[in-house]
Amino acid sequence: MAMFSIISVDFFQLEAAQAGYLMSFFGVLQMVVQGLVIGRLSGHFSEAVLLWASVLGFSLVGLAMALMSSVFHFCLLMPGLVFSLCALNVVTDSMLTKAVSASDTGTMLGLCASVQPLTQTLGPTLGGFLYHNFGVPIFGHVQLTTNFLILLVLWKLPVPRKDKDY
Repeated sequence: MAMFSIISVDFFQLEAAQAGYLMSFFGVLQMVVQGLVIGRLSGHFSEAVLLWASVLGFSLVGLAMALMSSVFHFCLLMPGLVFSLCALNVVTDSMLTKAVSASDTGTMLGLCASVQPLTQTLGPTLGGFLYHNFGVPIFGHVQLTTNFLILLVLWKLPVPRKDKDY
């Protein structure tokens, strides 16, 4: 999302107000998905299943992003992107904090929280280079390839089942 404003103005030819509306739509959608959908899904499915779903969703969104040609197409793929982002953030934070001792939980949460500022710092430089040299479809290709490789790694790992109390 570090390149969002540049892509919306340059590629989609949106005015500043229109780009703001699009970003507001993204933010509201993110609040709804993270607040209402992810919590309910995490009650029914294990973290591993949600991780698989988010990475698979990212792969499909990456493919769609590589093929998109208008802001309408982007709006259509935005729910899948938002679901994948929210699920991945929640599940990875939870998995990582469970992987360390209770005394190291704060450190792990701090490391998790530092990822977004790092991507906001490095993202525009790398994204600008990719956008200038290859265009918008490269973001979809990179997303698809990266998440497909992650799916291959996840495929090799066993999927633990969530125990339910009946």
